[in-house]
Amino acid sequence: MSKLVKELITSELAKRYQDQNNAVWVELIGVDGNTTNAFRHDLRAKEMRLEVIKTALFKRACGDGPLAKLAAALEGPAALVTGGETAIDVAKLLAEWAPKFPKNAVSRLRGAILEGEYLDEEAVQGLHRMAGKKDLQARIAGIVLAPGGNVVAAVLSSGNNIAGCLKALIEKLEKGEEIARKSA
Repeated sequence: MSKLVKELITSELAKRYQDQNNAVWVELIGVDGNTTNAFRHDLRAKEMRLEVIKTALFKRACGDGPLAKLAAALEGPAALVTGGETAIDVAKLLAEWAPKFPKNAVSRLRGAILEGEYLDEEAVQGLHRMAGKKDLQARIAGIVLAPGGNVVAAVLSSGNNIAGCLKALIEKLEKGEEIARKSA
């Protein structure tokens, strides 16, 4: 490959990955073309992208950017999946697709950048079991709103208790008046 072509590819990769702070390095070996196309179609539907890149050019394109730690770990031609909310979404999709790949195929996560932090192959294996960004935000909102809900429930329940006591007292007094009238 000529120097000019390498520079063009490197500049294109730099543009494509300069704003990415989430990426997953995957290994797909022995997957047939039809399955790969279906997998890529599913990725595109979820606004993700699978791209096989030349490691040396990718390292040059990343420089000191957010994907530099991942670029340093890459070996040989590498397949990167980017997009989605976070790398967790990519890991979940790959775990969903693992049974669909042929029996003799190898599909595994090799590494990832999650919100700017590098995860090696060992750390990335449990990534698909982690809660996603939206799940965590929902949990936090629930935790923040729970004390207010408890206060409202306490106020309403004590109000209901007082109302119930007053109603019982009124009924008791009414029965007492009836007894007093009958005896008079």
